[in-house]
Amino acid sequence: MRLTLLCLAIMPALAQDFRATLSGHVFDSSGGAVPNVKIQVTNSDNNEVTTANSDNAGAFSIPLLRPGDYKLSASTPGFKQFIRDHVTLEAAKVTGVDITLEVGAVTDTVEVTAAAAVLDTQSASRGGIVTTQQVSELPLNARNPFMLGAMMSGVTFNGAAIWQRPFDNGAIAEWSINGSRNSSAEFTMDGASNNGQMGGHNIAYVPIVDSVQEFNVMTNM
Repeated sequence: MRLTLLCLAIMPALAQDFRATLSGHVFDSSGGAVPNVKIQVTNSDNNEVTTANSDNAGAFSIPLLRPGDYKLSASTPGFKQFIRDHVTLEAAKVTGVDITLEVGAVTDTVEVTAAAAVLDTQSASRGGIVTTQQVSELPLNARNPFMLGAMMSGVTFNGAAIWQRPFDNGAIAEWSINGSRNSSAEFTMDGASNNGQMGGHNIAYVPIVDSVQEFNVMTNM
């Protein structure tokens, strides 16, 4: 059982919140914007519900969502209710989903069961997610979850193999991202700074691998 949700971000800039954002636009079948549509997202793990309304341009944004699997619905008078299951939100990412409503009674439903993977079309940030499955199944030297960050393009760990020990916090910080100066990365955990007070960008705390759900390696802000 996972103890908590952790987000470990390695980035050359200031820390961001680990929570995800869902945003997009609501259109009718002709491509026109539909305002004042009630957007509802439901967390599949705990049934937590968050709502928002589209603005006059049909745009909506729901921030501060915990990473995980969600059910998305949209409804407004004069249109059929739209439902989409299995919208995956990842740590510290903005996920864009556009909704097309069909004319009809709100008691009718259009349910999307298969769709293209959602993409981050809302920001210019670049990075990659180390998923729950990767954290739990990939082999790790000394069971240090930070070492999985080396899978990402442009990310290099420059420390010796022995320095991957979870308690050797200073040496674990020796990362270079996209050619940046060694040991200059910023580490966050659940959105709060995880850099040590002593040394150059040392890591304050390395969580045990069993407590990590996923983390985001952000290589460009």
